Amino acid sequence: MAGLVLTTMLVPVGIAYALASGVPGIYGLYATIVPLLAYAVFGPSRILVLGPDSSLAPVILAVVLHLSGGDAIRAVVIASMMAVISGLVCALIGVLRLGFNGAPPQADRYGYMNGIGLTVLISQLPKLLGFSIDDAGPLRDLLRITEGVLGGQVN
Repeated sequence: MAGLVLTTMLVPVGIAYALASGVPGIYGLYATIVPLLAYAVFGPSRILVLGPDSSLAPVILAVVLHLSGGDAIRAVVIASMMAVISGLVCALIGVLRLGFNGAPPQADRYGYMNGIGLTVLISQLPKLLGFSIDDAGPLRDLLRITEGVLGGQVN
């Protein structure tokens, strides 16, 4: 029962994170359900939750957006290769027993999470204010939002 509840909660989250990562939403379903099934078979913990993560979406988007050139199929291939490479690196770290040095300092984690929050906030402000801008990065987006507000584009 808990697995079904978790799956129903993670489905919209997975779709949203996929879209935020620059890939079509259907791949968010794959990234949500397949890891849960694989972890149920191979994982060592019965209480660990596994699936898409909000802190990964901006990192994936930064790479995918730049390299895909707006092509959805190419974005999926690039994001998939990032996942495969990340998995291989994690497996290598496990085999070499290097996991003891994996946690960044607390200040770095707070800065990273606050940066992600600000980036998401800035990216959603134009929608909240009723106009659109071309994405150019958080600082340039903030400048364009300010110009839109001062230019009377708010609806």
